[in-house]
Amino acid sequence: MNKLMKAAVAGAAGIALLAGGAGTFAVWNSTASIGSNATVSSGNLSLTANTDGVWKAGTTTLTSAQLAAYRLIPGKTLTYTQTLNIVATGDGLTAALTNSGLTATGTIAGVTPTMAVTSTSSNVTVSGNNVTVASASSAATVTVTITVALPESATTGQSSSTTLNAPTFTLTQTV
Repeated sequence: MNKLMKAAVAGAAGIALLAGGAGTFAVWNSTASIGSNATVSSGNLSLTANTDGVWKAGTTTLTSAQLAAYRLIPGKTLTYTQTLNIVATGDGLTAALTNSGLTATGTIAGVTPTMAVTSTSSNVTVSGNNVTVASASSAATVTVTITVALPESATTGQSSSTTLNAPTFTLTQTV
């Protein structure tokens, strides 16, 4: 074999040895744990209807059948009251209660449905129909009252009907 060929074979063998040994060097390492295990719990945000709502004509409570048969006349008012339970627990949690709005469709002229939201819970702030809820250890209550009035001045809409499309309430975290 000539010298050039011997040198090439020796060089290739050297490179092969270096490449083969590249993955075998040792790396030192060490680990340590600090502190202790910790359990973290999440909060809760929920909205539920407390009971079935109640329709009233004046002070008289109406069953579903009585409401279906009730004939609203000018100067009279119907009210619907529903209580909502709000659970808001979590450090720094606040939430907003919003509604899709109360709408009426039909042909009774002058019917003006309105909605009012109230609460006596200390962690609930009500401004009009805008409700803010802060975290608390117990459930809060919000009362929704829908009023349907036919003004005394109504002169049209006899033998007509109107459907009240109930609002949908949504509780959304704000912080």
